[in-house]
Amino acid sequence: MKVTAPAAVLKLHSNLRVAPLTALLLLGSASSSLAAGTAAGGPLLLSGAQGSVEVLGTTNTWAPQGTGIDVTTSLRTGTGRAELKSGAGQVVVGSASRLRRYLDEADLLDGRFFLRGPVAVHVQGIHVVMEGAGQIRVDLSGRATRRVAVLQGQARLSLNGKLVTLRAAQQVDLNSGRVTAFREQDPWYASQYRGLGSATVEATRGQVRVDRAGQARVAVVGDALDPGVTLNTAAGAWAEVGFTGGGYLRLNEQSELSVLAVERTERGREVLLKLSRGTAWNVVQKGQGGYRLDTPVVSTAVRGTVFRVDASGTVKVFEGQVALPGESDQAVSAGQQRAEAGGVGTLQLDALDRFNQSLDAERARPLTLDLPRGPRQLQDLTLLARSLPDASVQASVAGRTVPLGGADGVFRLERLEDSLPEGTYAVTVTATRYGQSLTRQLPLVIDRTAPAVTVQGRREGRVLTLTGRVQDASLQPGTDTSNRVTLRATVNGVTYTRTVTTDHPDFHWTLPLATPGTPVTLNARDEAGNERHVEIP
Repeated sequence: MKVTAPAAVLKLHSNLRVAPLTALLLLGSASSSLAAGTAAGGPLLLSGAQGSVEVLGTTNTWAPQGTGIDVTTSLRTGTGRAELKSGAGQVVVGSASRLRRYLDEADLLDGRFFLRGPVAVHVQGIHVVMEGAGQIRVDLSGRATRRVAVLQGQARLSLNGKLVTLRAAQQVDLNSGRVTAFREQDPWYASQYRGLGSATVEATRGQVRVDRAGQARVAVVGDALDPGVTLNTAAGAWAEVGFTGGGYLRLNEQSELSVLAVERTERGREVLLKLSRGTAWNVVQKGQGGYRLDTPVVSTAVRGTVFRVDASGTVKVFEGQVALPGESDQAVSAGQQRAEAGGVGTLQLDALDRFNQSLDAERARPLTLDLPRGPRQLQDLTLLARSLPDASVQASVAGRTVPLGGADGVFRLERLEDSLPEGTYAVTVTATRYGQSLTRQLPLVIDRTAPAVTVQGRREGRVLTLTGRVQDASLQPGTDTSNRVTLRATVNGVTYTRTVTTDHPDFHWTLPLATPGTPVTLNARDEAGNERHVEIP
């Protein structure tokens, strides 16, 4: 009942301490009597608070609140839940919801609520009373969804000057006053709240901007979309948002999306979104809790499906089923669509649908990440990796993380700005794409010291015998047994080659010697490219 009720009604409410609806019924109909005492107004006690719960203070500022206070002004939630004791009943406030105190009762203004009777509340000024035990859910999303549904028991409300009685498994649309059957499909209140979930930008194309507290900037992969953050796409652009537990939304061009809340629950996660303009393509994983997307025209509630929503009211379902809470939970099933003007018909694909389907097929390609095999000895860190062309690749070493640039699936790191000291390192290379990631480990040795060579030469006629040992960082015990140093001996303009390894650092080498006094040069080169030259006497 609204504030403009007749003075006599308000006076009776004040004198008898009964709910306004009860007073109206007593005045207007002798046959209607409510047990007013069980649902009477009184303290609105905040008995439970999880996540973001704020109360409006006397200085007209919002402040976080714990339990045990009497809410005398207004209360709102971000990602979180609040539990209020109202007389003998209870009001559970879901994420992204708001209420105020009005005529000693809770007035539910926006969001979603779960009530346990006996309880009396206002719903956007409309008085609702449940005299005895029972359960009610209230869903308020702009003009798209304004409903009260009774799960158990019986409730009454004053709507457009008429008394409406709702029994279990019934709901009323507060816009039209129409009473229809109700079947619970989205019991968000039945899952235990576990904390804040996440929504993250996983891909962008074209001009995409993120607006946080009035500060807009270019969106990049990895941006967290906290409650209240808005994502905008320009002409020819799109962005993908991934959620805790899986699933994603693709915001098509010239669209605007706000994240109302993402919460983790024991049944998965609950995602609440608002599409102000444009089109959103949704791929919701089954078994991952609830997902609600509101527009100025229509609200959708799903638990695993592939569907498209336009801010103008079109809903297209490609897999699974979508319920429309603001339209008596009418179901739109796979192969169907809701038209802008309302009504469900056969799905008609257009160019935007085919565009999104092609992107889904591309996204479904498994992520790959390949690194060169074999020993890695380098004077300075350089890397080469192969992955999918639209992946992002980065390397982490010695506490530093650097991106690898590339094209056509080949990614390179030419060198670090600050060289690494000599030593052995473990390099972690990670590729990410659409929320997927692959990681590879790469051991390497940074070595700028030329091999040490101890060698003796013995000339006997036309035979030269070289005996010696090579020492190098790559040949130390514990290093890869395939590591090697290449020896090149040049005699009379002819070069002979052999290698020494970690297992066999010693060498005994017989070479032809055409002229006994011919100069002989021995060159030792390790796999990092360091060289040592030795003249053989």
